[in-house]
Amino acid sequence: MSITKKIIVSFLIIVGFLLPIFLPAFIMIALVKFMPDAITHTGIISLFILSFVLFIIAGIFTKILSTIGLTEQKLDELGFLGLVISIFSSFTSIIVGYYWMKTLHLTSVQLSSIGILTIASVTTIILFIQLKILEKLE
Repeated sequence: MSITKKIIVSFLIIVGFLLPIFLPAFIMIALVKFMPDAITHTGIISLFILSFVLFIIAGIFTKILSTIGLTEQKLDELGFLGLVISIFSSFTSIIVGYYWMKTLHLTSVQLSSIGILTIASVTTIILFIQLKILEKLE
């Protein structure tokens, strides 16, 4: 393997670790220009904190799925149904996580219903594409 390919693979792996954590914040930063009424925040840090907490909540959702028997291996065995469950779980964890944070007044970020649906949809699609790219690297 050439040195350039090793650098590219290393970069993709690092991005693969960091992107799921901060992707919702990057999406909110980009969308605030196009949807100013749907996304209101007090600062960039509040977006990154929300994004980090959404990542933790997604981890909790994954743990719940594995305790009821839907491990990553089982989802792979289920094929298309496993893929749908995984995508639905990711999408739901973002929405539930945001509304949980909002209800408990743990975030200063205000998102409209359209805003959170857009962020959840775009995040889920990008993370799915990222997962497929990382699987091809193996």
